Amino acid sequence: MSTISLLNSIIGPVMRGPSSSHSAAPYFLGKTIQQLAACEGDKIVGVEIAFDPRGSFAQVYTNQGSDEGFAAGLVGEEINSPTYRQALPNLLKGQPFPLKINIRKLEVADHPNRVEIAVAVEDREGTRRQDCFKGLSIGGGMFRVDGLNGYEIDVSGSDYVLLVECGNNAVPEQFLSGEKVQAHIRQSPDKSTQLIEIKSPYPFSHDAPFIQEILDQSTRVRSCTPVQFPVRDESSLFASSADLIEQASINGNLADLALSLEAKRLGLSQSEARQAFEDRLDMMIEAVHSGLALTKDSSSMKFLEPGAKRVAAADSVEVIGSPFLQSAISASLAVMDANANREVVVAAPTAGSSGIVPGTLYSLQQQGIDRERIINALQVTALIGAVFAEHGSFAAETGGCSVETGASAAMMSAGLVHLFGGTAQHAFNAASLCLMNTLGLVCDPVGGEVEIPCHARNIAGISHAQSAAVASLSGFDAVLPLDEMVVSTQKVGEQMHSDLRCTARGGCAATPTACSLCG
Repeated sequence: MSTISLLNSIIGPVMRGPSSSHSAAPYFLGKTIQQLAACEGDKIVGVEIAFDPRGSFAQVYTNQGSDEGFAAGLVGEEINSPTYRQALPNLLKGQPFPLKINIRKLEVADHPNRVEIAVAVEDREGTRRQDCFKGLSIGGGMFRVDGLNGYEIDVSGSDYVLLVECGNNAVPEQFLSGEKVQAHIRQSPDKSTQLIEIKSPYPFSHDAPFIQEILDQSTRVRSCTPVQFPVRDESSLFASSADLIEQASINGNLADLALSLEAKRLGLSQSEARQAFEDRLDMMIEAVHSGLALTKDSSSMKFLEPGAKRVAAADSVEVIGSPFLQSAISASLAVMDANANREVVVAAPTAGSSGIVPGTLYSLQQQGIDRERIINALQVTALIGAVFAEHGSFAAETGGCSVETGASAAMMSAGLVHLFGGTAQHAFNAASLCLMNTLGLVCDPVGGEVEIPCHARNIAGISHAQSAAVASLSGFDAVLPLDEMVVSTQKVGEQMHSDLRCTARGGCAATPTACSLCG
């Protein structure tokens, strides 16, 4: 079973904040937990969020906007709402309820991005209870809510979900079935009660006999809706890079294959899926414009000043410069500037690497490349990212920057190869070249801010994608398959010391100048 979607997981999510792991996923976690806690007319009257001191959240939650994301999600703000950033200061003042963030040892600390959220709830009669949720961010904005009041649950934001609490053995097994519905019984720790978890890619009809039978036996019903496109086909869409190359040779090309696979995954027509890719391209270009509009006075970056306009306006560097490269670098910086200032961006596949794909596509547009060809390249870019996601995680907390800017450069290199007439094999070859050359790249943000060296790494990713594409189109063979390079990238990341995985304790963050900047 897989819920990886090209639009949800690879060139998404659409988000605010400098980190998809630490900004987007907290927002989705907060939004999902808010729905599950405030059920049947209940209201939230207080929230405590707890991070383990050894985890990544504890180190960077203020710098990277985790607190803003949780807060906006918990009060139900939309990503593009003008009051998104006001949610946190309001909650810290107790409006509409108080929020506390604590650093303490968690009962389970099995992941750097583990979080526990205790929600105080008041029902219509004024009776109060506390719901205790466990969750984690798993990279690229993806997340899991996997615990509720001692029950194990599995909520990932890709389905409509009902959580039905009832007495033990209240619901016969034969009722746990239905068209396009998954249902599982979860036992309480003391086996005295049960929680029935029902998931569907479509809104529930409470008129369905088996749903009604369960609801009749319930003591409490919780529900939540998907936070992105609902995933309506969880079957495996491909086995390997070689499988995709073969499918592309039979069914047309990688762009067409990406479109058909995503349409199948989301239960959309191909024209609907194509429109969604077009919309993502437009959002990316808008993020470039947002970044270009920033000035020193309007920016809230801690260490850097907005530099995109300065790069765009500079004279082209003789011999080694090119209009395409200079425009792409400028646009990538614009997106990263917008990202650092909490503007809306598209993670591709993460916020920390969100400048590489938009920067390249913007520059292609500026050089007069046809829009339809650019969208085709974006589809191929996303498909390569899906191969990466099938074999590993985009979370720098577990893999370093090689799973962020390394992955993004690999994705974009394949898109460039496709755009300029390369075969599917050439595209995968270019992606593999990129991963070879970023293997072991650490994540070391100075002061926990996604500025230094993150902006610089996006610049490198731009040129890296371009050079790998040119090399592959010119006949250079990477030899090592992309799948194997993804697995190796994950293994090397796991072998890194925790100081080199997004904790701001090593690498660039530990240099004397960085330490002096952070006071």
